[in-house]
Amino acid sequence: MRTLAIVVGSAISIGVASLIFLWPTVRGLFPAAVHHTPTAAVYATYEVVAVSANAAYLLVRPPGAVLSASLYRTRDAGATWQRLSLPASASGNGFVLRSLSGGNLFLRTFTFATGSQHFYVGDGSTWIEIAVPEHGSGSLQMVDAKVGFYVATQTAGTPSVQELVVYRTQDGGRTWEQRLDLNTFRSTSGGLNLSDVNSFMSFADSLHGWLVVVPSSWGLVCGIPRPTDPAQQLMTSQDGGSTWTPVSLPRLPQGSTQLGTPVFPGSGGGGYLTITANTYVGQCPPVGTTLAYGTLDDGTTWSGPRTLPGPFFDSPDGVVWWASDGRQLFRSNNQGQNWETTEPHLPAGAVTLEALFVVNAQTAWSLWSAGSDQAQPQRERLLRTTDAGAHWSEVRLPGG
Repeated sequence: MRTLAIVVGSAISIGVASLIFLWPTVRGLFPAAVHHTPTAAVYATYEVVAVSANAAYLLVRPPGAVLSASLYRTRDAGATWQRLSLPASASGNGFVLRSLSGGNLFLRTFTFATGSQHFYVGDGSTWIEIAVPEHGSGSLQMVDAKVGFYVATQTAGTPSVQELVVYRTQDGGRTWEQRLDLNTFRSTSGGLNLSDVNSFMSFADSLHGWLVVVPSSWGLVCGIPRPTDPAQQLMTSQDGGSTWTPVSLPRLPQGSTQLGTPVFPGSGGGGYLTITANTYVGQCPPVGTTLAYGTLDDGTTWSGPRTLPGPFFDSPDGVVWWASDGRQLFRSNNQGQNWETTEPHLPAGAVTLEALFVVNAQTAWSLWSAGSDQAQPQRERLLRTTDAGAHWSEVRLPGG
C-alpha cells in the first residue's frame, strides 16, 4: 500500500532544512517564521563567513545567550581579531550574516516572538538598513550592495492572505519595482500558480533567477513511485522574476525528490544544485540521499546527478567540490565525477570537521567540536587548511 507519509506542510520544512544544511548562503532568505527559538548554549557558538585564505568574519554567541551576538573580523588568519559594531536596532534579535561582492556584508535580524525582521548592508563599520516594500511575511536576497529581490508570500494584517509578489531594487532599496504579483484575484501569471509553494527562490544577478515549485499535493511517499506522482519543478527566469519557465534536469531520481536552487559561487559559469532523493526501501519515512548536479554554462545545461560522499559540502567556484563526513575529506576537481579521499591531520584525536567554508582550491575554514563523538556538548573551535585539506591548524578565537 502506498501512503503519503508526510503531507505538504511538513515536507516543506524538511526541504528548508536540507537547503540550510547543504547551502548555507540560502539560509538568510527564509522568513522568520521558518526559524524556531534556539536553546541557550552551554558554550559560545560561532558562525563563520570566510572571505579569503586569511580573512573571515565570526559571529559569536556567548554562553547562555539566545538572541545576542558579537561580530569580529580577521585579516591575518586569526592572529588578530577586530570587533565590529552591529546595528543598534539589532540588539536582542537573531542574526543571519553572509558576504556580498565588493567587501560588503548582508545582515538579517529577526525577533522570534513577533516574527519582525530587519535587513542591513554594510562593511562591518557602517550599516545601511534596507527598507523593504511590504511588511507581511517575506524574504530579502541582496545580490550585491545595490541589487536585491524581496519576495512576499503573505499579506500583512490579521488574518494574513496568501500572495506571491516579487520586487526588485537596483539602488540598494531606495526604490522598488514590482516584477510579479499573484493574489486571490490573479492566481496564475508568469508561468506560476499561487496554489503551489513558490518560496524557494534565488537570483544570480538583476535578471537571472531560480525557483523551486512545490505542488500543493506533493509529499513524501511510502511506496513504489509512479510517474503520475506530484513532483517538484525547477524554474528559471531571464527577466528579473516576471516570467518563469521549466528547467529539465537529466536523470532526476523517481520518488519524493526535493530540489534546491542553483548556486554559482565564483565569477565563472560553474555552479551546482543539490537535491535529496527520498527512496522507499521498505521503511517509512523513505531514506534520503543527497546528490548534486553540476553546470559549466550558468545553468543552461546540467550534468549528473552525482552522490555526495558526505553531508558537509561546499565549493569555491562551482567546479572544485569539497565534502566531508566529519572524519574524512573528499575533493573533486570535475564536479563530482571523481573524488580524492583524504584522512585529514587534525589538531586532536576527538576532532571532527563539522562544516566547510571553502575559499579557493587549497584553502578552507571549518568549525569543529570535540562533542561530536560525546554525549555532552563541548567547546567549538575554528580550523583552517591551506593544503587542500591534508592538514588543519587551529585558529585562535577572539579573546582566546
